[in-house]
Order: sequence, then structure tokens, then C-alpha cells
Amino acid sequence: MKHDIRSNALVKAVSVLIVVSLGVAAFFGWVYCGIHWDTLFDIGDYTYSAAYTQAMNGKYSRLMELLHYEKALSLGGTLSYTDQKAYEARREALEPSVTNFRYIVRDNATGKILYSTMGEDSLANVSDVQTSLWNWSPSYSGTDYDADTGLYTYYDDIGRAYTASEPPGSGPAEEKTELAVEYGVDRNLPVQDEFTAARDSFTKGDMDYLYLTCILTVAFLIFSVFLMCCAGRRRHADGFVLNWQDKIPYDLYLCLSAAALCGCGAIAVQSLESAIFYYGGEPYAGALYGTAGVALAAGFGLYAALLMTTATRCKTRTLFRNTLIWRLCAWIGRGCGHLGGWWKTTFGSWDVTKRAVLWFLLYLAGTVLTGLTVFLIPFYQGAALYLLCRWVKEWKVIRTGTRAIVGGRPDTVIDTAGMQRFPDLAEHAEQLNDLGSAINSAVEERMKSERMKAELITNVSHDLKTPLTSIINYVDLLKKEDIPNEKAQEYIGVLDRKSQRLKKLTEDLVEASKASTGALNVERERLGVTQLVSQALGEYSEKLSAAGLTPVVTLPEEEVFVYADGRHFWRILDNLMGNCVKYAMPGTRVYLDVTAWDGRVTLLLKNISATQLNVAPEQLMERFVRGDESRTTEGSGLGLSIARSLTELQDGTFRVEVDGDLFKAVVSFPEMK
Repeated sequence: MKHDIRSNALVKAVSVLIVVSLGVAAFFGWVYCGIHWDTLFDIGDYTYSAAYTQAMNGKYSRLMELLHYEKALSLGGTLSYTDQKAYEARREALEPSVTNFRYIVRDNATGKILYSTMGEDSLANVSDVQTSLWNWSPSYSGTDYDADTGLYTYYDDIGRAYTASEPPGSGPAEEKTELAVEYGVDRNLPVQDEFTAARDSFTKGDMDYLYLTCILTVAFLIFSVFLMCCAGRRRHADGFVLNWQDKIPYDLYLCLSAAALCGCGAIAVQSLESAIFYYGGEPYAGALYGTAGVALAAGFGLYAALLMTTATRCKTRTLFRNTLIWRLCAWIGRGCGHLGGWWKTTFGSWDVTKRAVLWFLLYLAGTVLTGLTVFLIPFYQGAALYLLCRWVKEWKVIRTGTRAIVGGRPDTVIDTAGMQRFPDLAEHAEQLNDLGSAINSAVEERMKSERMKAELITNVSHDLKTPLTSIINYVDLLKKEDIPNEKAQEYIGVLDRKSQRLKKLTEDLVEASKASTGALNVERERLGVTQLVSQALGEYSEKLSAAGLTPVVTLPEEEVFVYADGRHFWRILDNLMGNCVKYAMPGTRVYLDVTAWDGRVTLLLKNISATQLNVAPEQLMERFVRGDESRTTEGSGLGLSIARSLTELQDGTFRVEVDGDLFKAVVSFPEMK
């Protein structure tokens, strides 16, 4: 094997460490996302976040400071410049136009509103109203009197200095008052402040964790795939090499690994559960997280080892062969192999039905025996299902091959390589292959016969053309001679008619041969069917009158068009009209209809036959077949055959119907707009 980075032991070790680290990190990430799942996609309650609590505490502190200033002013005191600015700043910070914080301050004894953000409706949109009580009672740390100004200076309970014209304790404002404070945050968050920032950071933070966890998971999968690529590779070694763990039976290795992984998972889950739900605030919660991390690292290490040994076994094709179950089945198979000859000798001559019954009884017996050992039930049923699926698969191959043979591909060969375990299917497939070969040979022989027939007709017709031309020329010369013998003149007339008929027959033979083999040139164009039918009626009017036939024509009011070869289409009309003149009963009507319907133009010709039609419609369209079995009329029996071949050559349809003595020919072409 060519040396590459995947065969380097250091690269493998580093990759294992990366897989373990990424696995542990991704696991902790998914645990965090699971705990905070309600915060993802903005479905959680941000009011439980630390940012919200901090913002709420800050606003409440500003409200308490504002009430201190209001207390001082209500006592008739004045504020210093610095305190006045602080007072204004706190009032502005709690205005509804700059914050979503809302509050109402009432006299707890009377319920009278003393201060409010927006009156009694200030808490209308607050979903979670918080309340607190505050005693508004004077508490002075000292009092000074200025004789020059006549003002008293006193200090409140937090050390602020106020001035008043009366000493403390002399006015009604100094009476003790208990305030009820109600406050909260407008759920609609109409303005941008620290509460909207808390909501945005709350959701965004959890989504960042989700994105990071997804990235870690993808990286974990990528390095897992890389480990599978590195598995089994050794430096300076050709092919893949098995190590000591790859030689352990895989089913045993898988059971031991699954037990170890379950143990590591249980330790990790128990440690995380204790750290999160029971000891989240205790000092030793970190030790529990560490225990969970070590257990997860051990689990992902086992995962990496299992992944690499599985990949190596797949590459060396020993995944199933190196298992205890495979060895047991092989031992049983060798024992059954000795019974194979006896089985074929005893039951090989049975028919399919008896063997099917025998297999079913053996299956029932195996089900009962394996039922005594629950451990073997899935393996036995799995083996039975495997054999059934193999049988169905091979039967599907036979059906596909049969469909191809019936569909016109007799050269199809059914592959019997996988049917050795099923002799009946293999025998049936071989018979179908022989049948396909026989059909293919028959088709080839028929095609060869048709080609030879067409070549014979063409060659014979061509060879007859030269002497026939000489005969016609000499008859024509005799007709120009002045021969007084009337009998001789009569003979010359017979020669002229028969030679012309023979010429027409040879031309029909050549054209029928070319039309049936598709050797005729087709030059399609846009043709008006009504015009062509009218021309054909005009040319055949004298012949129809001479034959005692009356044409009844039905044509559409507007011209209909088809895409066909004009010369071939005219030949179709000529053959049909000539057929009427030759075989129709004198004194009857000939019906000729042209219709356009459903995208097709149909030409329908009907007449009453002069002789009884005892020939099937399909047979009438064969070569040299005539409705006049007595052969009293002139005709070659090629007219309908040529008409059908020319119609099909131009993508049309031609059919003949016979109802008693009624003859009907139907020609149909796709309509062209």
C-alpha cells in the first residue's frame, strides 16, 4: 500500500483524541441545550435570566431613591443642587417614554395613589406584578438651627441633609406612613431599554450554544469518518492489516463494547443529574462534572475503537466471518453437507408441491427446537427470512427475464449464477433461456424468409420487365399494321390487354415488396384531403358509371389537412377506388366519407360486394388474397396490402371491416392544422 497520512500511527492517535474531545464537548452542549430547550427559538421566559433580575433590581433601587427625595419634599424641605439633579435624573429614568418599568405607590392604609407612572392603568400590561411595603417615617440623625436664616437643617435615615422652616416633628407630614409599592415590566416592551436587551441576549445566547453544539457535532462526525478511513492501514504494508482487537469475534466484541458503553453512559448521566439538579450550588458540583467528563471520555474512546475495528473488518471482509454465530453456522453447515447427497437422492425426485410441504414441516420443527433456546430464535428466523428473500430475488430475476422475452427481446438471457441453491428456479430459468433462443431463431428464420421473399419478388419482377416491355412494344407495332384479318385484330387486342395487366402486376409486386420492407422514399407535405378525394372521384366518375355504381360523398365544409406524401396518399385512394370498381355489386351505391374528429382525419369507404365475402378482414389485407374466390374479375390481390403498407409507412392506420356483404375500408391520419 502506498504510504499516506492515514497510515501514520501519530495521526490516528491524535484523531482519536480529537474525536473523544469533540464527542464530550458536543454531549455537554446537547445537555445544556436540552436543559434550556424552552429558551431556544424564543419560546422561553427571559424574566428568569440574570440580566432581567439585575435590571429589575436597578430600577427598584432607583424607585426607592426617588421616594426618598419625594419624602423630603413632602416634608416641606428643599434639595441641594446636587440632590435636585439626582432627583430629576431618577424621575426621568423612570418615565414611560424611556423605560418599560412600571410602578404604582399607594398609601397602604387608605389605598390612595401617591405616585404612579401612568395613573391607575400603569400596570395594565404587566403580567407579573411584584409588591413591597415601605415605611415612610421620619428618622433623623441630627438637627441644626441657623438663627440668621431661621431654617432648621436635619438629616434623614440615609444621611441626606434637608432644610425646613419648622423643626422636625412639628408638622403633620412627619407622621408615620406605610407605602405599598407595586411594580413590574410592560410585557409588550414598547421601548428599547435594558429589559429588551435582556430578552434579546437571553435568546441569542442559547441559540449561540445551539449553533456551537451543531458545529461540534458535525466536526465529530467528520473526524469519525476520517478514523474509518484510517482503520486497518499500516505503514509500509500492502492491503489492510488486522490488529489484536480485530481478531476478537465481532459479536463477542460488540456485546462487551455495548456493556461498557452503557456503564459509561449511566455514570455520566447520573453524575450530570446530581450536579445539575441536586448539587448545582455546592462546591463539589465541579467534581461531579469532572466524573461525568471522565466517563464520557472513556465512552467515546470505546466508540472510536469500535468504529475503527468495524471499518477494518468491513475492508478485509471479515465482519461476519469472524463471529461466533458464523462459526456455529459453518459447523452446522458442514454437518448438513454430509446429508446433502442423501437429501438429493431421497427427495430430489419429488415434485415441487411435496418438497414445499417438506420444507414447511422442517421450518416448523426448527421453530419448535429453537423456541427452547430463546437466544437462537432471532438467528434461526433471520436465516429463514434470508433464504426466503434470496428465493424471491431470484424469482424476480426470472420474471424480469420472462417479461423481456415476451416483450419482443427473445435474445435475453436470464442469469442463473445465483440460483444454485434453488434447483427448481435454475431449471425453470434454463428452460426460459432455451425458449428465448428458440423464439429468436424462429424470428430470425422468418425475417430471413421475408427478406428472401422480397428479394425474389423484386428480382423476378425486374427480370420480367425487360421481355414484357418488348412484348408490349411489339404488340403496339402490330396494332399499327393494317391487318385485314379480324380474327388477328381480336388476338392483338387480347395480347394488348393481357400484357398491360401483366405490367401492372409486376409494378404492384415491386411496390408491395418495397412498401412492406419500408424501402420507399417518403416526402411528406401538407395535403388537403378534401381536394384529393374530389380529384379521385373526378377521375373515377366514368369507371364508376360504367360499373353501375353511384357514389355518395360526404365531405367537411372546410378543408382538412394531413402531413403525408402526396404520391403515396394518391396511390391509397387509387387502390381503394379501383377495388370498388372491380368488386362492388353493380347498381349499388358507394359511400365515401371524410371526417375530422379528435385530432385525426378519417377516410371511410363502403360498398356492397358483388360476391360473397367468406374471407376474414385481416386475410383480405394479405398479399394475393381476393374477395372474388372464383377469380372472374381482373385483380392481383395486392391493392389492399399496398394501401395498408403505404398508410402505416406514413404513421397512419388502415383497417378493413366486413359485415355480411358490406365491405368497409377505414384510413386514418393525424390531422395537421
